[in-house]
Amino acid sequence: MLYSFRQQRPAPLPNRIRLSNGFTRYAHQPPTAEEILDAGYVAYTEPAYDAATEQLLWVDGAYVIEALPPPIPTPRWVDFSAIVMSLPAINVMLGAVLQAAPGLYGGLVVGLQNASEGDSRVFLNSWNTAFAMGLLSAELITTVQQLATEYDLPEVFIDSLAP
Repeated sequence: MLYSFRQQRPAPLPNRIRLSNGFTRYAHQPPTAEEILDAGYVAYTEPAYDAATEQLLWVDGAYVIEALPPPIPTPRWVDFSAIVMSLPAINVMLGAVLQAAPGLYGGLVVGLQNASEGDSRVFLNSWNTAFAMGLLSAELITTVQQLATEYDLPEVFIDSLAP
C-alpha cells in the first residue's frame, strides 16, 4: 500500500508519522487506518499499466497513465559524414576552399570526422568561416541541414549550420 501526504506522489508510509494530537506512531508499532488518516495520509494503490508502453504519472493528486514518449533517436554522425562527403556540391565547395584557404579545407574535413565522433566544434567553426568567405550557397546550407535532420543530429548543430 502507498500513501500520499498533502497530495504528494504516493510512497510507502514513513517509519514515523505524527498524529493531529501531537503523538507519534512508529513502524515497529504500526498505526491503525484511522491514525494514518488522522496524520494526513491517504492510501492509494497504483493502477495496473504496461510499463513497456505506458508511464504512470502523479498529476494534481491523482494517478494518470500516459503512453511513453517516443525514444530520442540516436544521432547517426558517421552516416551523416559519409553522405555529406559524397555530395557533389560539397566537393565543389571543398575544391574552392582548398584553393582559397588550404587550412580551412583541413578544418572542414577533420572537423567533419570529429563531428562523427560527437565533437562538432571544429567543423562548425570552419563551416562558419567558409560561409563568411562566401563559399557556401544557401542551397548547400539547406541541403546539409536537411541531411542533419534526417540523420537525427542535435538541433543545436542543425541550427548552427545556418550562420
